[in-house]
Amino acid sequence: MIPKTPDDVVALTRRLVAIDAANPSLVSGGAGEREIAEFIAAWLAAHGIDVRLVGADPARPSVLARRRGTGGGRTLLLAGHLDTVGGRGTIAGAGTGDGGETDAAADVDRLVGRGAYDMAGGLAAAMVAAAAAPDDLAGDLVLAFAADEEFGSEGMEELLAAIDADPAVMGSPRPDGAIVLEPTDLEVTLAHRGFAWYRVEYEGVAAHGSQPELGVDAIDRALDGMIALRALAAEIGARPRHPLLGTGSVRVATIEGGTDAATVADRCVLVVERRTLPGEPDPRPELERVLAASRPARVVSLVARPAMEAAPDAPIVRAVLDAVERVTAAPAVRRGDPWWTDAGLIASAGIPAVLVGPVGGGAHADEEWVSAASLDTLVRIVGDSVPAFCGRAGHPRAAG
Repeated sequence: MIPKTPDDVVALTRRLVAIDAANPSLVSGGAGEREIAEFIAAWLAAHGIDVRLVGADPARPSVLARRRGTGGGRTLLLAGHLDTVGGRGTIAGAGTGDGGETDAAADVDRLVGRGAYDMAGGLAAAMVAAAAAPDDLAGDLVLAFAADEEFGSEGMEELLAAIDADPAVMGSPRPDGAIVLEPTDLEVTLAHRGFAWYRVEYEGVAAHGSQPELGVDAIDRALDGMIALRALAAEIGARPRHPLLGTGSVRVATIEGGTDAATVADRCVLVVERRTLPGEPDPRPELERVLAASRPARVVSLVARPAMEAAPDAPIVRAVLDAVERVTAAPAVRRGDPWWTDAGLIASAGIPAVLVGPVGGGAHADEEWVSAASLDTLVRIVGDSVPAFCGRAGHPRAAG
């Protein structure tokens, strides 16, 4: 049975936040994901869930687990990430505010600590809901908790590769749908943008600043490129809007060039970010066309991640929306997110995905918090979605 109080999920969230899981690609000396992965694996194993660690780097493993069903139902993936953008935070509850009685109720509900919102609370809710899933669940329940989501998303790539390479290793067929427990304030994210980063390199000819006509100014060429990108940004902003996401975008993120005040720059480098919508083609050809007149020496692709959109009639969408409405007794709020998550990789692997997670705030900030009451609600939402999607013995296709 799903717990009637938030005690289990709150206690588990506190324990997860107390573990330093800082991503070492973002934080110098960051602890990485080993300790939190081992703790989660031990907790799941103690609750009768088969689990193993995967990943090429033993210091930064991801968690792959499954709870086997009776057979005949859909397989559901519960996904999240282990890493944080900072170190271990002090987890606090009541009394963290300084506003007297007015703040007391809010403070009792708030668990404050780095990673509480993004996304220890979501991980804890998935774990508690998985452990409490009914014994007669028809389909399998798979948990995939990834390392490195906050930087390169290598963990989710490794998890999906492990599932595809040999599904039988985990005793589960490939997932038919996924719930990603990123924080959404109990709203249901049905789409989010993708992104691509490029390094645009300009080359010139150095000359003394007193005789610029003898050189070729790479910064001047880059300026032409930036003016072209500004025009492209306006064009993108005028394109048809996605109903949940609006439009895509393009911007110059960094610029580096020149050596000193007295020398014509022989080199200038722009890093350009392009945010994309579901269904958009590869943005690189358009970027190269727009920049061509500014004569960049080269355009280098750094990283690209796909946008995500779930079909409104997908079984996983219906299961989660219905669960939210049953648990909260209110219409489910559908939304799109401007940022990117591992749901983009999951969806591009052919697994329909939606996002739902707890209420909170301060993601990536010094004071990060998650609502304890929302964690209890989230456990109930996930706990309701699991049998609705996976089915139960005798009714394996309950979700349609």
